[in-house]
Amino acid sequence: MQEYSLRELQKMLKSGETTSRLLIERYLERIELLDRNGPKLNSVACINPDVLAMADRLDAERRAGKVRGPLHGIPVLLKDNIGTHDRMPTTASSFAFADFLAPKDAHVARKLRQAGMILLGKTNLSEFAYFMSTDKMPSGYGSLNGQVKHPYNEKIDPLGSSTGSAVAVAANLIPVAVGTETNGSLTAPAKQNLIVTIKPTLGLVSRSGIIPISHLQDTAGPLARTVEDAALLLTAMAGSDQDDPATKSAGRKKKDYAACCGEPIQGLRIGMFSFANYADDDVEKAIMVEAKVVLEAAGAVLIPLVIEAKPMKNYETMLYDFKYDMNRYLAGVKGHTAMTSLSDIIAFNEAHAERCLLHGQNILIEAEKTKGDLSEPEYVEARKVLLEEANRMTVLMKEQHLDALIAAKRTGYAPVAGNPCMSVPARPLTDLIPRSLNLIGRHWDECTLIKIAYAYEQATRHRHPPVFPDLKQA
Repeated sequence: MQEYSLRELQKMLKSGETTSRLLIERYLERIELLDRNGPKLNSVACINPDVLAMADRLDAERRAGKVRGPLHGIPVLLKDNIGTHDRMPTTASSFAFADFLAPKDAHVARKLRQAGMILLGKTNLSEFAYFMSTDKMPSGYGSLNGQVKHPYNEKIDPLGSSTGSAVAVAANLIPVAVGTETNGSLTAPAKQNLIVTIKPTLGLVSRSGIIPISHLQDTAGPLARTVEDAALLLTAMAGSDQDDPATKSAGRKKKDYAACCGEPIQGLRIGMFSFANYADDDVEKAIMVEAKVVLEAAGAVLIPLVIEAKPMKNYETMLYDFKYDMNRYLAGVKGHTAMTSLSDIIAFNEAHAERCLLHGQNILIEAEKTKGDLSEPEYVEARKVLLEEANRMTVLMKEQHLDALIAAKRTGYAPVAGNPCMSVPARPLTDLIPRSLNLIGRHWDECTLIKIAYAYEQATRHRHPPVFPDLKQA
């Protein structure tokens, strides 16, 4: 099946060349071919049993002259920690949540439905968003459905935790998907699977209805094959939500992000940062040289910056956040799952150890030892120290009068500090090490990042789809 952009799909739907039902049937065929059989990518956790009925309703709306917008009738997959009030469970890829049916849509799911998107299914993730065990637990693994595989080469780590969402988009099982991030769970799988992501400013996209790690860092975000497709999806996802106080300003800040694509970048001041104590390798240096040439040709001003990275002990603070946020989340869905607290999850896993503890659960156990109210002085101090380092990028942009930063290395600065960031493929995959150009922006300034990323993407076009040689019909 050919890869299509969202605008191409919308044009086909508008002209009558296809229908939403036919689109869904084609993607379901491809999921069966590549995800369930063939290379068995295992990216899709479940298919929405009502997906064809949803497609028929949206086709009927189109015939009646009601088109909700540029995403009307387009299918999407959601990471399986995003609640949907339908017949699909919300599991975080954990056997403990196998029968959990969310009492209502997550705000993100509701926004996508309102935009006319068809929720085709859920994607597998690293269990509990890769916050369960440090005992050699592979990214993309969950006790419910097993291991997600990389679409280009099974020897490559698909990375997580939005692993299934990224793999499904890369393999053209879906045009776009939604993932979530706490620290790298959008940008890491996007980089590793040669696709695009936008990790939005904390508070631009609501977290309500999403199984959490940390309310101080969690966000949902789009995964797509092009910058414009990611921007279109972000536009539909963004907005304020009374159930998420962090989104109070989102209604005023949101815009049509797809319209940022193609806007001039002439005169923008972009910092090219690297680390004195973590030198770029030869490939990373070449990526930065190319980015400089491309962006300067478009009129941007590139300023080289070398900084010394200091340790950011985010793992330690997330342990405290996780118990606090998980217990609050479970209290809000009481009666819809047998799990009522983090301790219940730990006990369930111990009772089903053969299936659930193949790689242990030391993170859950360490988190359970905290008070669960974020009152410990050591936590407050650790969070303070963490933010001092994470905010260095914002300080740097302010001091140097920069509009954005780019780097060949992916870092934790933006997710910890709540800045927006992006990942765009930086070269075709010629070995087992995917590469990306990483962008960091000022709070609420997704548009600047998008137009820089779009200019870079259009000039380089580094992404090439995976090839499945034994499945020519794919």
